[in-house]
Amino acid sequence: MDRMHVSATSHWPNYLPEYIAREHGYFADEGLDFGRSAPPDWTKVLSDLHDGTAVAALGGLWVPAMYYGRGQHYVPFAALNSRNPKVLVMREPDPGFTWRSLEHKIVLAPGAGGTAPYVHTAGLMRKSGVDMATVRWVRDLSGPMMLDLFLGGHGDALVTDAVNGAVLERAGKAAIVARHDVDGGRMPNSVYYTLPGTLESSDVVWRFCVALQRAYDWLRENSAAGVADLLAREWPQLDTGHLIEIVDDLRARGLWEDIRIDRAAYEEWLRIMVEDGLVSADVPYEKLIDPCPADAAVERVAAAR
Repeated sequence: MDRMHVSATSHWPNYLPEYIAREHGYFADEGLDFGRSAPPDWTKVLSDLHDGTAVAALGGLWVPAMYYGRGQHYVPFAALNSRNPKVLVMREPDPGFTWRSLEHKIVLAPGAGGTAPYVHTAGLMRKSGVDMATVRWVRDLSGPMMLDLFLGGHGDALVTDAVNGAVLERAGKAAIVARHDVDGGRMPNSVYYTLPGTLESSDVVWRFCVALQRAYDWLRENSAAGVADLLAREWPQLDTGHLIEIVDDLRARGLWEDIRIDRAAYEEWLRIMVEDGLVSADVPYEKLIDPCPADAAVERVAAAR
């Protein structure tokens, strides 16, 4: 068995294919001794890559894009989330909501776990013609702290993930008024990336992608009820029945649509990053992404079906 360790920016249901691949033995079938960790400080995923703790990191594509040409080279090779599973919640339902409804409002956007919750939200707002000068932001704090502040009465809207948004809505504490996976379309939100030498020296990443693709196929064809025990074990703090409904909704909306990093989705996400100053110039797809492991996995799994 070959070691395959992933250092991830979080442990949450939007990463479900990874857990399914482990649960169903897909990694073992590929001769992989799979392990994962989610350090409290997400930036440790980078040091985990460099010191050999991890073979790959799992997180936002914006990290490799920002570092490209700036001293480090991280190579994204597969997408775990092909859309952004974030939502915008307000305290009351707003059937007529548009992004321009946020003008003259205070928006809370967590940032301690990464910059994408703000950057993607702001990009969608600009694309919708929002006068950004009229919007005030609270940023750079952790998700739990932002949630506490919002529930305590601060701000008008909160950017959160789809799972927490659904839990808040069910409890009558907030209402989902917009979804990034709908308004933003396809977007390589969470990707696997590694160091260039890793792809050149071993086929471990290729075999990892095969196992992940099998998990994608399973999720496309099966309700999350089929992994109820897994969901209960990994996220005991959540109501399992409700989590099954949330996961099935995310399945239907295309969160796990494709293990491959879509070129058009990449270019749209890069456009937003350039617009917001994260990246100073376009980084061509071919310069940053290595599509070969994911492409090969899709072909291999399709041929075996």
